[in-house]
Parts: sequence; structure tokens; C-alpha cells
Amino acid sequence: MEKFKSKIHRDYSKFLPFSYFSSYIYLDFAAFTFEIRGENEIVWQDLIFPHDFPSIFLPKHKEIWTNCSIALATKNDIENIKKEKIEILVKKPMGAEYFYKTKDFTQPQGALKNKINRFTNNYKFRLKTKYNKNEVLKFYDFWKKQRKHESLTLDESEEFFQFCLSSLGKYGIRQVYVEVDDRLAGFAWGIKHRDNWIGLHLKVDYQYKGLSRFLHSERAKLFSDTKEFTLGTGASDSGIESYKKELGPSREEEYFYLLTGGK
Repeated sequence: MEKFKSKIHRDYSKFLPFSYFSSYIYLDFAAFTFEIRGENEIVWQDLIFPHDFPSIFLPKHKEIWTNCSIALATKNDIENIKKEKIEILVKKPMGAEYFYKTKDFTQPQGALKNKINRFTNNYKFRLKTKYNKNEVLKFYDFWKKQRKHESLTLDESEEFFQFCLSSLGKYGIRQVYVEVDDRLAGFAWGIKHRDNWIGLHLKVDYQYKGLSRFLHSERAKLFSDTKEFTLGTGASDSGIESYKKELGPSREEEYFYLLTGGK
């Protein structure tokens, strides 16, 4: 088994569905690859059971579906496994991934527009597309102190943040920063993925009402030529799940952890 490197292994991931977790930047951060039964499989290390390396998505070839663990299996995947008469030993809900229409954020309406206006009408601000990395790190530390609770995936999220920060140019991460009174008040990053994009980190100073929605809109404008984007899952955090649902996803993809047996 070796670390996934998109420069070397990108062909292995071409069949994966459009997802936050199939982007090159996330695979480079979290994935590994190895050959099984003549096929190159993409796996990640389980957060709860670190000795387990499930396939991230359902393997392409049916020959690998038996005696297999899958981290993000869809309802459609489950039906296809059942059609092959393969036993499902474990089926555990893993939450949903949230997908949105880009135009809903570049041309906001209703509650979203009202929250954006709440920020733009009440604060004098300045937008930037680059920022000093040390200042971004200081702001990230400030953002963490605002949080009222820890989450299961916070450590991984922080590691991924550091990975992205050190690779802004390497992956062509598009950035937007907001200053209020000449101080950084929030930022949002995104990256192109196939014909669409994914929203990476978005962090704000909570005192500025409407700022997070404003940043969602400004970031979406950087990808105005696309139809759809994803913000990933709720990361097993009820607060994050509620927030992403409130943003109005156009669709949700429910995931399950599966452990299969034989036929």
C-alpha cells in the first residue's frame, strides 16, 4: 500500500463519483492505493478503527465487492451489491453529502439574500483574493476559540486545513478574504473539480452577522461557469449538518459504511 499521489495515480480515480472526497486535493491528503486482485483500489484510514482501510467508494469491478469494506456506499450501491447476491454483514449510516447549485449563490434569493444584505448593509468591508499565510493562521486559531464544542473530525479538519494552506498555489485553490476595519474577518476557499467545484474551508468571525452567507456567495462567483458544488458531509456533527441543510442543498447523497461477505 502507498500514499495516493494525484500526479502518479490520478487515472485510478477517474471512475469515482463527483464528490468532495474524490477531488485530487482530498485524495492526496487522505487516500492510499494498493493493488487487489489485479485492480488498483483507493482506500482511506478509518478514523475510529485506525487499522481498517476501507475503500472510499464502491470498487469499480464486481470481483472486489465480496469480503470488502466500503466507507461511502450509496443506496444505489447497496442495491447493486444485493443484485449480485453478496451478503452485507454491516450497514451503518454515515450521513449525507450536500450538493448545491452554483447559481443559487451567485444570484441569491429569499432568506439567503436577506442574510447577505444584513452583512453588506451594516459593515464597511474590503475583499481580497490573497492574504498573508501567517495572518490566516492567526485567524484560524481565533476561529477555533470561538467554537463551543469539539467534534469527532476536528483534528482531521485541522490537518486538512494546514494541508490546503501549504498548497494554495499547487492546487489552484481560489480564495476570497474579507476585511472589516482593516482586520481579517473571514475567508473562504474553493477548488475546481471536474466540471464543477468543491467548497473547502470557510471561517468567519461570528460577530459579523451574515458574513458566512456573504462569503458563500462571493466564493461561488469565482466558479460562476459551473452548475454544481459540494460542501461535503456534516462530519457527524449535528450543528454542521443543520447549517449545511439551512443553506438549501439541491440534492443530498446518503452514505453508508458497508462490510460485505461472500456470495
